[in-house]
Amino acid sequence: MSMLTKYNYNKLTWYLSVLYVCFVYFSLAISNICLGLCFIVFVVGLITKQIHFSFTKMHLKLYVLIGMPFMLTTISVLNSFGVINSLDFLWLRLPVILLPLVILNLKPVEQIDFANIFRGYLAFSLLATAITLFNAIKVGLEYGRMLDPDLTKEYITPIQHPYYGIFTLIAIITTHNFDKIVKKQKTRDFLILFFSVGVLLSTSRIAMILLFSYLFFLLFKNKKMYKVAIIGGLTGIMFFIVFNTDLKTKTLNTFTYWDSPRAWLWTNSYKILKYSNQKTLGAGIGDYYRVKRSPRQFIHSQKGIYGYNPHNQYLEFFITNGVFGILYLFAILYLLFLCYKAKILYSIIIVVIICLFSFTECIFNRQFGIQLYAFFLPVSMVLVMRKQTNIQ
Repeated sequence: MSMLTKYNYNKLTWYLSVLYVCFVYFSLAISNICLGLCFIVFVVGLITKQIHFSFTKMHLKLYVLIGMPFMLTTISVLNSFGVINSLDFLWLRLPVILLPLVILNLKPVEQIDFANIFRGYLAFSLLATAITLFNAIKVGLEYGRMLDPDLTKEYITPIQHPYYGIFTLIAIITTHNFDKIVKKQKTRDFLILFFSVGVLLSTSRIAMILLFSYLFFLLFKNKKMYKVAIIGGLTGIMFFIVFNTDLKTKTLNTFTYWDSPRAWLWTNSYKILKYSNQKTLGAGIGDYYRVKRSPRQFIHSQKGIYGYNPHNQYLEFFITNGVFGILYLFAILYLLFLCYKAKILYSIIIVVIICLFSFTECIFNRQFGIQLYAFFLPVSMVLVMRKQTNIQ
């Protein structure tokens, strides 16, 4: 019997899929290599009949819902005048349809393998947070400033800071929700605290809001000693934010239109939608981004200007796909409903994070966002399917 036949294709594919997201902190090239190997092993597994397609109604429904962003992008590309120049968007978003196809068709791994998969993610997140903390201390000593958003972007976080904040937040949620991954309570408490520092260092407002929301949720759910630790942690974080001038200024600017670039971009998108002659099918993603513009050179206009990243995934789909852009929102909300129906807390939180993060970022315009969506969303739905199978 050949070595390939002996090898567990299902398990190997799972490990390669998690490496795709683990390397998000350090190397997008290695991430893509892991994705390619993952798909190759999956195809070889199909050919050798070690892996089988699942054509149940539930699998197909989930695949269509999760793959909705790629379908909308395909329609938008075909609706663009410069179709050839728009193909880069399809190539960038290809993992959105490839990785869910793989994950949804894999058999659930044993508990030990499931734990190892997420331990790997936590290990990479721990290393990334340690590097971030080291960079923050180094920059703080050099510039005499801590939590400066401009310095964070350039020198502190290993990847773009909002995405680093969200990935680290997911590490916190994973640590807390799966006690078999890290069995010792003190170790788990340390990791949650350490990752919380990482989210704070990201200076991402959406990541910090979600972190506070989750910590308050734990505050009212857990035991008395755990509450003391959470209250202490929250107090420390609040103290640091309130007395940090740079971070406080960034937070307050959110509520002032002329100091909030996102408010400009959202207003620009609203004007485009209001005055558009292509409300049904949209402008086409290739036409909208034919000339890419930087928010740093933002131009205020009466009817909106093409080319600016809206920093809102829902608005982008409405602009590029017209009324059909609502299908992305529908897909996310329906997946959230399925998670709530199955009462899988981890899956609910992951879908909520993606849903809310889509309000502040066009997550499918960066590989970081695609890795977030393409791995964690189908994994969350696998947990839902496993719960439904056990009930049946």
